[in-house]
Amino acid sequence: MQNTIIQTIILILVFTFTTVLSQEFGSRIDMGTIESNEINEASGIEASSKNPGVFWTFNDSGGENKIYAFSTTGKDLGSYKINGSSNVDWEDISIGPGPKENEYYIYIGDFGDNGGKRTYKSIYRILEPLVDTLQSPVDTVLEGVTRLVFQYPDGKKYNAEGLMIDPLNNDVYVVLKDDITRVFRATKPDSFHWVPDWIIDTLEVVDTLVFRSKANAADISDSGEEILMKDDNFVYHWYRDNSESVSEALARIPKVLPYIKEPNGEGICWAPDSSGYFTFSEGLHPHLYFYPRIITNVLNEEIYPSKFKLEQNYPNPFNPSTTINYSIPSVGTKHPANTGQVASSVELIIYDILGHEIATLVNQEQVSGNYQVLWDGKNDNGVKVSSGVYLYRLKAGSFISTKKMMFLQ
Repeated sequence: MQNTIIQTIILILVFTFTTVLSQEFGSRIDMGTIESNEINEASGIEASSKNPGVFWTFNDSGGENKIYAFSTTGKDLGSYKINGSSNVDWEDISIGPGPKENEYYIYIGDFGDNGGKRTYKSIYRILEPLVDTLQSPVDTVLEGVTRLVFQYPDGKKYNAEGLMIDPLNNDVYVVLKDDITRVFRATKPDSFHWVPDWIIDTLEVVDTLVFRSKANAADISDSGEEILMKDDNFVYHWYRDNSESVSEALARIPKVLPYIKEPNGEGICWAPDSSGYFTFSEGLHPHLYFYPRIITNVLNEEIYPSKFKLEQNYPNPFNPSTTINYSIPSVGTKHPANTGQVASSVELIIYDILGHEIATLVNQEQVSGNYQVLWDGKNDNGVKVSSGVYLYRLKAGSFISTKKMMFLQ
């Protein structure tokens, strides 16, 4: 109890007097407006790794038992009814492993309880379907849903709005929306049963956190190494070593990340490659926002890449902008401005599908480190390019790597 009180005091002091946010993530980027007329009270959001460029959401309490797919640009990709489920008060969505190896499952937290009337809550699990970002909107039904029915250990009827699936061990976490935020874990995370079976599991308390407001969304990165939670005003961030439990990571004081308050903003998720995080809010045609991870063009003293690497851009497909990450190892010639460091002559150039040069993003010597470049979809003359497939090529010393990306108007 004494440790909890001390931690509470420390957190309050940090959140009250710390005015400088973490500099690891940049300013908000407006990715576009959600087209679907069916999405009018969205609560949770999750980015798909199985279907690059696809996001999932649903409507809050009283909505249909459907999940909705849309693209990075907000394009409507359709609705998917989950047969056998019921939307009493769906609050958050997550994607993680499940009973089939090398498959992705969608988890939906039906655990909202503003009136404190529900003794038993549910989490639904369904195999994630294949979705194409170029498809026309579909209206289809998903079969094979399973359900975890649970209650809290003290029997109280808490309201929760955050759901996290740990990709390292498949543990299921529920985050309360309470004055003192608590996180619960399913003691038997494999206890999902075919609907309409009604077998009750009891969750255990993992940790007690303190926020200036009430947590309304949460997510664990695909790598399992980073945790996000948000409330109405702030986004909180924890790093986690692979040898740590989620509880051990949450015991540390979090960093506060950039966030511009949105009306009824109850959605947050990591990009699948952890290049940033997305947020959006309730209401008809909300905007999808992206906060990119910032890696400066100076040597990161904590990370020394061992090899050249060009990563897939994200988001992809994209509009209006996309991020390209790459790594330069400690090879090359001594850089006169950085004694003891080494440098390579680096070019990062965009080409169209016919091989015509479109834009030069980088053309300079760079020291060893990890880099991130934003392309705004414009050529060297500042003119927006047309929809289509483009190539981006990294040349650094004798290393050359080329990848494809798609721009959508």
